[in-house]
Amino acid sequence: MTDGSEYNRVKTTQLSIRILETIKELDGARLSEIVSSLDIAKSTAHKHLHTMEEAGYLIKEGGTYQIGLKFLNLGEYARERWPGFEHIKNAVGELTERTDEECDFVVEDHGRVTTIEESYHKWVKYEEPSDGPPSKEYRARIGSYYYIHATASGLAILAEYPTERVNEIINKWGLPAKTEYTITSQSALFEELEQVAKRGYSVDDQGYAEGMRSIGKAVHGPDGRVLGALSVSGPAYRVDGVVLQEKIPNELIAVVDSLEQTLAEEAPL
Repeated sequence: MTDGSEYNRVKTTQLSIRILETIKELDGARLSEIVSSLDIAKSTAHKHLHTMEEAGYLIKEGGTYQIGLKFLNLGEYARERWPGFEHIKNAVGELTERTDEECDFVVEDHGRVTTIEESYHKWVKYEEPSDGPPSKEYRARIGSYYYIHATASGLAILAEYPTERVNEIINKWGLPAKTEYTITSQSALFEELEQVAKRGYSVDDQGYAEGMRSIGKAVHGPDGRVLGALSVSGPAYRVDGVVLQEKIPNELIAVVDSLEQTLAEEAPL
């Protein structure tokens, strides 16, 4: 017994999506690389590539195909139409000024979270690793996807979901480790979600990136639906003690309460 989802999928569209994902994974790909990676006919690959290039979804640099800027246009449209986006944007900026740390707002999308707004305080500094190049893991980037269990914002969102939905996400994505501190067992995850529900906000202690701590809180719309989550992140050496236990949580709660009130006041009757 199936839910009919496989029957309703269009194979040509699926192939176009796979081609796009392959080009991104390879950071640009030639026709021969697409054919080899996806094990498809050269003529088939060429038709898909040519169609997407003409529509602006791909650009061709010499013989290499790259993702086109048409996606940027669509992504900005999707971001800005998110319920309460302008108020969310203002809240992220306010939280950054109140905490002097990095802040962002994420939403859940098919079992992962993605950042739709970010703000970085000019004084934020991280200790760079002594045995390698500077890490890019500390900085959230608009449009990037993250495993929901490995971030404070994701944990805050999961804590609002029914058990059935949480299990669906686990079954789809698993609980892969980002660092040695990442939650990787189902029992540990549910224990953590209970703690999040009790305290009203989540804490990620280096589960996403070593050396970084984050505090997150879910944001609800006027109808009670979870719109996403606000979070504050900073170096573990600074986000500690009273800053971790009182200062940042208090500022985060205040900004979320204010944002939810604003969203409720502007909701259509």
